[in-house]
Amino acid sequence: MKRHFQKSATNVLAISIGIVYLWFGLLKFFPHLSPAEDLAKNTIDILDFGLIPSNVSIILLAIWESGIGLLLIFNLFRRLALGLAIVHIVLTFTPMFFFPEQIFNEGPFNLTLLGQYIIKNIVIFSLLVYIFNENKRTMQSLQTKKLRRFDNSSRKRIVEYSWQAQRVPNDSLELSSSQA
Repeated sequence: MKRHFQKSATNVLAISIGIVYLWFGLLKFFPHLSPAEDLAKNTIDILDFGLIPSNVSIILLAIWESGIGLLLIFNLFRRLALGLAIVHIVLTFTPMFFFPEQIFNEGPFNLTLLGQYIIKNIVIFSLLVYIFNENKRTMQSLQTKKLRRFDNSSRKRIVEYSWQAQRVPNDSLELSSSQA
């Protein structure tokens, strides 16, 4: 019962985060709807050394975020989705280093609205790591069960084989002793 509840809770968390990713990703497909659009464009511009035009990079980011959201919502390729989400969420903290004047007001704890938008990602990051570890535990548990099943069936075959080997016909023993 406890394991079932844990699995259900993990699925609810993944779907919830997926909805947030899908929502924020869809906003970026429409110019000036996302409150973090300019910050995202400027950050990507620094990260890719200006190689990708801003209007293209924001669409790529929208595809990335929406894709993560859909994968998490529909429980498809969960490990891939979680890996992509963790990389993404870590990169969302880079504006704190590139553009501190847009993130902080006066002093290190006085955040602007954009700063608050970024800081909330600590919670999402923590949940992604939790879901990733739960997914990893579930996969290991399934592999262990498969190994146990295989191990038990192998033992059964070995026991049957050894039992048959003990019932060696007498004439085969005589043949082997005459050859010696």
